[in-house]
Amino acid sequence: MKIYNLIKKLYYLFFSKFIDGKIVIHNRHENYQEYLDKQLEKTLDPLRIEKWKGDEWQIKVDGFRHIFKRNEEFLKNKKEAICLGARTGQEVHVLRELGLNCVGIDLVDFPPYTIKGDIHNLQFEDSKFDLIFTNILDHSLYLEQFISEIERVCVNDGIIILNIQLNQPGDEYSENVINDTEPLIKMFKNSVVIKNRKINNYFDPMNRELVLKKTS
Repeated sequence: MKIYNLIKKLYYLFFSKFIDGKIVIHNRHENYQEYLDKQLEKTLDPLRIEKWKGDEWQIKVDGFRHIFKRNEEFLKNKKEAICLGARTGQEVHVLRELGLNCVGIDLVDFPPYTIKGDIHNLQFEDSKFDLIFTNILDHSLYLEQFISEIERVCVNDGIIILNIQLNQPGDEYSENVINDTEPLIKMFKNSVVIKNRKINNYFDPMNRELVLKKTS
């Protein structure tokens, strides 16, 4: 295992790209379809799906209840929400419980909460949602494009909540490693940060939360 981890670190060092020296982009796919195929390998895994819909369902529902309780001040008066990278849709379920009209997006449909879509090319009109949540920034191949799409579909004064793995290597499906929030924040051209805090989600490895408001 130590040898494997060493090889992995050397691979990232010599074959990855860097943004401001603080975000590592693994750059390990020949083309976009190869990236999609890699992500689908996980999303279509029947054993994982069984776990997401079975043993893990209530654990994640309770976890997302905690997340949105933590952010209840930002949910006030929100009506239209989207969760990006929602898989089986526990976060969508919770936001619907809270009275929001919410939809999840992932590479695979998981009714009744998640519809098929691409985070880098969202099939929604501009200024559609007043609340956007995602915890899959590390799974984005093109971070700047993903963030551009988030801002595009967000209304002015809308809220964007990001849960991030900071300084964490991720897994074989991670496309980047975020070691500092500053270069990430710079990618948001039309939003301001209103919260940047350490978090402890007991059901996932996210350890940093950014809350932004779109300003223009």
